[in-house]
Amino acid sequence: DAQWFNMFEELKKYKEIHGHCSVPDKCTSNKRLANWVARQRKLYLEMKEGKSAVMTAERVDMLNSLGFSWKVLEDNWHEMLEDLKEYKERHGNCLVPQRYAPNPSLGIWVKSQRQVYKRKLNGKPTGLIKERVCLLNKLGFVWFIQNDAKSH
Repeated sequence: DAQWFNMFEELKKYKEIHGHCSVPDKCTSNKRLANWVARQRKLYLEMKEGKSAVMTAERVDMLNSLGFSWKVLEDNWHEMLEDLKEYKERHGNCLVPQRYAPNPSLGIWVKSQRQVYKRKLNGKPTGLIKERVCLLNKLGFVWFIQNDAKSH
């Protein structure tokens, strides 16, 4: 399918410029590519479940050759964990302010981990798995802080 190969070429160009294939969902400069990348992940999952013949092993291999990330949210979680480790090395704790200027997304991510943990404790379904809780606990992550709503 010529359109698939055209989009694959666009992804190769994107990688040359940005150094990765993780086109953000909200990529305003190339919304078509962002949608295509998200669709490839969906089709890959369907292929693994035996539901899709659209995604082929050849296409998977081609995307893999670019370093395509199939589990972008999981990869992002581990990248944020690495950022938190660096923060702890510098500051001696995991108490990242919500508005942490050097890495604003880290402060938001830390707050999000606390919120998800609280929902889990309240018996609500969450994506927070035991492995992640253990990894954060090993770092000395503080799950409950006073003034959760304010930045430090």
